[in-house]
Amino acid sequence: MTSPGYPATDKSMSTVCTVRRLGPNDVVAVVALRREALELHPLAFSASPLDDPELLSDSFRSLLARPEEVAIFGAFVVDTLVGMVGVVRNKGTKERHKALIWGMYVRSQNRRTGAGERLLRAAIQQARSWPGVEQVQLSVTEIAGEARRLYERNGFQEWGREPRALCWQGRYVADSHMFLDLRAPRPTV
Repeated sequence: MTSPGYPATDKSMSTVCTVRRLGPNDVVAVVALRREALELHPLAFSASPLDDPELLSDSFRSLLARPEEVAIFGAFVVDTLVGMVGVVRNKGTKERHKALIWGMYVRSQNRRTGAGERLLRAAIQQARSWPGVEQVQLSVTEIAGEARRLYERNGFQEWGREPRALCWQGRYVADSHMFLDLRAPRPTV
């Protein structure tokens, strides 16, 4: 099912990108894209590539089976998945007013085409649709400047910074924790 309002065209106008919510039939493609993201950008994500791809497949099958509290959106060029983002509503009774955006990734050749913007907006819109959700949170590492600028353009603000949040092969990076108040007026972009 293609979500209306989420098609994007790149600067050359030769490639149309469509964003839609992923489902169980997308597990193979989303697992491959997630592994790519974790392998190519190990300091941009807190997760690590798993040795057993079946564990990653099982994890995504489980997430996609919980549509009332988890959504994963994919950006497609023709039939190829080129980007993804997840959003999950917090489970705890005292934290049901929050949702978390995770796993934002767009392949390098598809960046600066509007795909990331459309993915992020789809995740935010999903969080808005859950009754009682007032705030969306995410984390972004210091090496992901382009992603951070995308989040800031869409109204996210930093609320804290964790030094040495991630360590990969002896290199440390800090994490910025950001939030978007869904009760506030929407930013104009």
